[in-house]
Amino acid sequence: MNRSDKKLPPLYYAIVLHFLDGRTDGARGVVEALRVDYDGYRLLNAEDVEEALATAKENGLLREVGYKLDEDGGLRIDYEMTEFGRNMVRRYLL
Repeated sequence: MNRSDKKLPPLYYAIVLHFLDGRTDGARGVVEALRVDYDGYRLLNAEDVEEALATAKENGLLREVGYKLDEDGGLRIDYEMTEFGRNMVRRYLL
């Protein structure tokens, strides 16, 4: 899917939808996964995606499931969708 194929959801929704299938991922993985469709979006970078993930966590949609240091020595936080998050996504985004 790319921008010419169909209307894309807002970036924040796409970030949350990335986790719907049960995957675990961090900000950099989300950026890489969404780059095909959202390349050129100013907010598609690890820092802004990490903020979106933290917001989704605070809203109960995601939970932190792991921590590790990345190759640059920065903290990488991995997330997965909660059952509440799945219910909310199915109810309001699909």
